[in-house]
Amino acid sequence: MKTLYLHIGTPKTGTSSIQAFLRKNRKLLAKRSYGFPLMPFTYPSVPIQRNGHFLMVTSPFLEKTSSDSYAAPPKTNERWKKNYSEGLATLHREFESYDNVILSEERLWNAIYYDPISFLSFLPEDAAANNYCIKIVVYLRRQDLFLTSLWNQRVKATKSGETLPEYLDNLAVRKPLYADYEQTLQTLSDVFGTENIIVRRFEPDSWIDHSLTTDFLAAIGMDYSLRFQPPKHTANPSLNGNALEIQRLINRSELLSNAEKLDLSTYMKAIPESTQAGRAYQHLSVEESAALLANYREGNNRVAEIYLRDGLPLFSDEIRETPMWQQENKEMLADTMRLFLTVTHDQYVRNQNLIKENNALNKEVKKLQVFREKVQHPARTIKNKIFKNR
Repeated sequence: MKTLYLHIGTPKTGTSSIQAFLRKNRKLLAKRSYGFPLMPFTYPSVPIQRNGHFLMVTSPFLEKTSSDSYAAPPKTNERWKKNYSEGLATLHREFESYDNVILSEERLWNAIYYDPISFLSFLPEDAAANNYCIKIVVYLRRQDLFLTSLWNQRVKATKSGETLPEYLDNLAVRKPLYADYEQTLQTLSDVFGTENIIVRRFEPDSWIDHSLTTDFLAAIGMDYSLRFQPPKHTANPSLNGNALEIQRLINRSELLSNAEKLDLSTYMKAIPESTQAGRAYQHLSVEESAALLANYREGNNRVAEIYLRDGLPLFSDEIRETPMWQQENKEMLADTMRLFLTVTHDQYVRNQNLIKENNALNKEVKKLQVFREKVQHPARTIKNKIFKNR
C-alpha cells in the first residue's frame, strides 16, 4: 500500500533543517520512490517546503464571534477550502508516481489540541478513500530544552517580551498540553494506530551517524547511503545571551510597530560570536530544569516503553551545568553599543543612497521640464536658437 509520511514536528526539533534538506534532494528522493511535493499555492510567511501547511485549518486568520466560538472570515474560509482541495489533489498525483510521499508541517503537533479543526478529523477519511496509509513522524525534545527553545523563538520572532518564567507561567494556563508528549501521542494512536506512530529522540547522540537528516531518512525507511546534499546554511538559528535579551526589551516597546520591531531583529547579528550572545548560556538553573522535568517523568517513561521499545529512557537525565545568563554582565553595554552603531550606520547609508537617488530623479525632472517647454512652445524655441546663434 502507498504510504504518506506525515512529519509533524514537534516545533523546535530541527524541522526547518529537515524541510530544507528534503527540498534540496527531491531528485534523489524520487529515485527511491519518495515524493516531496511543492504545492502550487503559498501562504504568507510560510516557506514553500512546509508542504503540509494546507492541512492546517485557518487558525492564523481566525476571528472571534459573539458566541465565543471561532470562525474563519468568509474569504479566508474559501481560500482554505481551495488550498485544501488542491493540496490533496497534489498528494494524489504524487502517489501516481511514487510509493511514498512526505509532507512536513511542525505546527500540526499543536493543531491537535489548539485549532478548532485538526487533520485528525478529515485526513484518515481521504486515506481510506484513496487507498494509502498514514505514518506519523515526530521528534521529541526534552521538555526543559523544548520550552526554553519555544520561548527563544517567540522572542526572536518579536512575538513576545515575556521573561522565561513569565512565558512558562502563561503557557501552563494557555496550553497545558503543549509538552505533554504522552497525551498527544495517545490521541494520535487512537486515530492512526500505535504501530503507525514513529517517535524519534531529538538528541544528537541518538541520531544515526549523529546526523538529524540521516536519522530522519532512516525513520521513513529509506536507504540513506545515497550522496544527499546537506543544506548550505543552518535553518532558523536561535538568539542567545545578550542578543536575546536586547530583542526581548525591544519587543516590550510601545513606541515601535510590529514591523519596526521585526526590522530591528535583523540587526541582531551585529552582536558578534565572540561576545556573550554567541555562547551557550542557560536561562534555567539545574534545579529549575529538574523541577520542570519531574512533572513529565512518568509520562516520558511510558512513551519510551510504548513507542521506542529499546530499553532506554526517553531522554538523557544529564542536566549540564552551563553558565547561567546574567542580565548584569560586562558585555551588555558593549553589545548594546554595537547594535546601536550598526543600526545608525545602516540608516546613514540608506539615507545617503536615497539622497543620491533623489538628486538623480531631480535631474531627470529638470530635463523633462526643458523638453516639455520646447514641445509646448516650438516657436519660442526656434526664436531662442536663432538669437543665440546670432
